[in-house]
Amino acid sequence: MRISLSGWASSGLRCPDIEIKLAGKSGEPAKVALVQMPNGTGKTTTLELIRATLTGQASTWAPTRIRDYRRPGDNRDKGEFRVALLLDRRPLTIELILDFENGTASYRTTTPGSGGVVGRWQPPPSILKFLTPDFLHLFIFDGEFADKLLKQDAGRADEAISALCQLDLLDIVAQTTESQWKKRTSQGGAKTAAALTKLNGLRDTLLRRRSDLEKARDVAQRKIDAGSVAAADLTKKIADRLGSVEATRVQHAEAILALQSANNAVSKASGEVMDLLRMPLAVHKSFSESLVELRDNLDHLKLPENTSAQFFADLVQEPDCICGRPMSDVARDEILKRAKGYLDMEESGTINALKHDISMFVAAPGDEPAYVLLDRVLKELTSARRQQREAGQTLRALAKKLIDEGDELLKEWQDTLGALETELARCKQVLQEINAPSGEDTDEPIMSMKLVEKKLDEVGKDIAKLSETVDLRSKTDIIEAILKQAAGLARDEIRAELVQESNKRLSVILANDPLRIDRIDKSLHLANQSGASVGQKLSVGYTFLMSALNRGNNDFPLIVDSPANSIDEGVRRNIGKLIPELCTQFVGFTINTERAGFVQALEKVCEDCLFLTVFRRTEGTKRLERTLPPVGVTKTDNAVLVNNRDYFMSFDLTDEKDI
Repeated sequence: MRISLSGWASSGLRCPDIEIKLAGKSGEPAKVALVQMPNGTGKTTTLELIRATLTGQASTWAPTRIRDYRRPGDNRDKGEFRVALLLDRRPLTIELILDFENGTASYRTTTPGSGGVVGRWQPPPSILKFLTPDFLHLFIFDGEFADKLLKQDAGRADEAISALCQLDLLDIVAQTTESQWKKRTSQGGAKTAAALTKLNGLRDTLLRRRSDLEKARDVAQRKIDAGSVAAADLTKKIADRLGSVEATRVQHAEAILALQSANNAVSKASGEVMDLLRMPLAVHKSFSESLVELRDNLDHLKLPENTSAQFFADLVQEPDCICGRPMSDVARDEILKRAKGYLDMEESGTINALKHDISMFVAAPGDEPAYVLLDRVLKELTSARRQQREAGQTLRALAKKLIDEGDELLKEWQDTLGALETELARCKQVLQEINAPSGEDTDEPIMSMKLVEKKLDEVGKDIAKLSETVDLRSKTDIIEAILKQAAGLARDEIRAELVQESNKRLSVILANDPLRIDRIDKSLHLANQSGASVGQKLSVGYTFLMSALNRGNNDFPLIVDSPANSIDEGVRRNIGKLIPELCTQFVGFTINTERAGFVQALEKVCEDCLFLTVFRRTEGTKRLERTLPPVGVTKTDNAVLVNNRDYFMSFDLTDEKDI
C-alpha cells in the first residue's frame, strides 16, 4: 500500500486558518515539500493536530486540553482540522471538530469509494494498523523520537522494525490460531461448558500475566543495562576524585589495593566453600565417621570375597539353620540352589566401588578432614569479608571527608550513585523473582515465569482433556512455537541488514565525523561510544528510519519537524541528497536557518520540489505583505501562504515579535 499526504486545513484553532495543498507539478503530492513556518506560527500545534486527526485519539481528550486549542481572542465555538490522504491514489479525508463550549471532540471521515461521509473516525480497515500513535511516530518524525531510538530503556528501534517490516503479522497469526483453538474447545456439551468457560478465563488471566512478566523483565533488564553503565561511570568519577586530591590520595590508593586484595580473597574462598558444601562429608564429622565405620565393617566381614559362597556350603552341613529350624534335605537343596544369587559379581563390584569411594573421599589418617577444611575456609571467607567491608568503609570515609569540606560535586555523585544502586538492586530482585525456577502458589500475583508456564501447561491440558482436543492443542502449540521462532529469526536478520545499510549511508552522511551503529538490540547501540550530539542523533535516526522505510512492502510519507536542526551544513547536504532516494514523499517543517545546504542538496536530486512559506498576519508582518510575489499567494484573516521558491529562499523574520 502507498500512503501519501495530500494536505491539511485548519480553522478556528491556535494554528493559522489556512489550507495547505501538497500537490506538485504533476498534480499528485510532490515528492519533496518544504513548509517554512517561523517560530510561533503554530508548527508544533499543526503536527499535534495531524497526529490527533489520523489516530482518532482526540475523542479521549479532557475538556481543558480541547479548549486549550482555541485561539486567544477568537469567539468561534468550534475549531476544525482536516487531513487529506491518498491510499493507492484513492482519497481519504479525516476531519477533527473541537467543540470549545462543551469541551468535546468529534470526527468525520470521507471515503468516496465506500459510502461517502461518516460521522465518526472510521478509516478503511486496510490502513487501521498504520494509524496508531506508535506507528505514526515512525513517519511523523522529530528530534525527540530520534533520541528515543538511542535510549536503551525505550526499545523504539525494535518497535520500528516490527511495525515497518510487519513482523506483527506473525503475532496476529498466532493470536488467530489461539482464538480458533478456544472456539473449538468451547464447543463441549452442556456438562462441560461451565468448566471450559472457567478454565478459558483462567488461561486468559495467565496469558496476560505472562505478557506482563515479559514486559517487566525487559524493562528491568534495560534499566540494569543502562544503570550499570551509569553506576560504573559514577564509581570511576568518585575514585578519580579521591585519587586526585592531596588529602586523600595515599589513603585512597591503599584502600583500593586492600579492596582488590579482599575481593580476590572473597572470590577464592567463596568458590572453595561452595565446592565443599556439595560434599556431605564436609558439613559434619559424623558423616565421615559413619562412612569409615561402614567401610571397616565391610572389611571385617570379608565381603565381598569367595568366602561368601563358602558360607552357604558350610551352612548346609549344619544340623540346624541359622534361623533355628532343623536343616532338612529340601532346605539344603534350596540354599545351594539360591546361594549363587547372593553377592554375585555385579553386587560384589558395587560393594568394592563403595569401599573405594569411601577411601577416596574420606581423608586418610594424617590428612585434614573435609569438615575441618570447611571450617578453616569459612573462617578465611569471614576474614576476607571483614577486610572487604573495612576497605569499603575507608573509601566512604574519605569521600565523606571531602564532602564535609565542601565538595558538592562529589556529594552529588555519591547521592546519585546511591539512588542508582538502590534501583539496580530493586530491578535485580524483580529479575530474580521472574526468573526463579519455581514460585509459591499464593493469592498474590505470580512473579515466577516458570510457575506461570507450568500453570498454563496444566490449564491447557485440562481444557484439552475436557474438550477432547489434545491433538489440536499440540498442533496449536507447534504453530505458535514456529511463529515465535520465525519472528525472532526474521528480526535478527533484519537487524543485521539494517545495521549494514545504515552504516553504509552514515559513512556518506557523516563523512567528516565517522559514526557507526554497532548493533540493534531494542535500541540503537553506537560503536565505541555511549552518547551522541543532537545533530548525530538526528543523523542516525534519519538514516535508520529511511533504511527501514525503504525495505518495507508499504510506502509512507516521511514528515519531519525541523529536518536540519542542529546539523552542520556538510551533513545537511549529505542527508538532502539521500532523502529522495529513500522515501516516496518527504514533508519538512522548517525555519529559515535550516535552508543552507539542505535545500540546495534536495533540489539537485529532485525536480519535484514544493516550497511553501506560512506566516501570521499581524501589525508587525504588514511589511512582509508588500513584498509578496504576484502569484502563488493565499491570504486569510490571520495568515498568508506563499507557494514560491524564490520567496521561500529569501524569507527572513529578524524579529520574533513580528510573528
